[in-house]
Order: sequence, then structure tokens, then C-alpha cells
Amino acid sequence: MPNEMSFLTEYWQQVMGLLALVVVAARLSSSVKELRKDVDDIVSRNTFTETTKLRAQMDTHEKQISALWAYTNKLRDMINGRTK
Repeated sequence: MPNEMSFLTEYWQQVMGLLALVVVAARLSSSVKELRKDVDDIVSRNTFTETTKLRAQMDTHEKQISALWAYTNKLRDMINGRTK
């Protein structure tokens, strides 16, 4: 028993450091697995592709609305007697 205690008293810092490394490695592994699952979920839903498609649709709608307003203003000017 004294031999075991002398080992612990001599190397307690190294033992504690090793235990701390094991705990940190386990926590990091868990975090990486969770983040990987989130990335896989995002990729499987094609979020980037859907966002890009929606942005293109919004741009098209904005152009169409601008064209409608331009046409409406042109008609208003023609009705009021001003031509461009």
C-alpha cells in the first residue's frame, strides 16, 4: 500500500492531466458528432439551393413589379396629357 501511495504522490499532476485530457477529448468528440449531424441535416435539405432559388424568384418578382409600375405611370401620363 505505501508503494501505491508514493506513486500517486509523485505523479498526481500527470494523472490529473491525463484524466483532464480524456474528459476534454470526450466532450470534443460529442460536440463534433452533434455539429456533424447538424451539417448533414442542412445539406440533406439543400437549404443553400432553396435559398438561391428563392432569391432568384424574388429578383424576378421585383423586376416584374417595377415594370408594372413603369407601365402604370406611363398610362397615367398618357391619360393626363403628358407623353414621354
